[in-house]
Amino acid sequence: MNIPMDFKKFNDFIHNNHLFNITQDNLTTCLKNWWLDNKVSFLQDMNTDLETVLKNYKFENEGLSFSRSYSYDPPMDYISVWIRIYDEENSYICEYTAYYDLNLKIFDDKIS
Repeated sequence: MNIPMDFKKFNDFIHNNHLFNITQDNLTTCLKNWWLDNKVSFLQDMNTDLETVLKNYKFENEGLSFSRSYSYDPPMDYISVWIRIYDEENSYICEYTAYYDLNLKIFDDKIS
């Protein structure tokens, strides 16, 4: 199969634009906002407080993809970056996904 993608350029794009670093920053902001908005939910889902999550939990870069959504007219192209979160015992807790337009402006994110 001839895949229409230059993976060296793809890796260079990720590295040169610091996509995982930017997403880590957005993840931290998301966690802080969640903590401020709903500590009970945060404690229940993350099993600890914000300080412990930020200091002791492991944030693992999981993936990045270019996508096209056909539910828009015209179709919308975007970039997804996701990071997995593991607790102190290396148990999977959740995954954070940030969605960027092609100018690398975040337009949505979620924790699931």
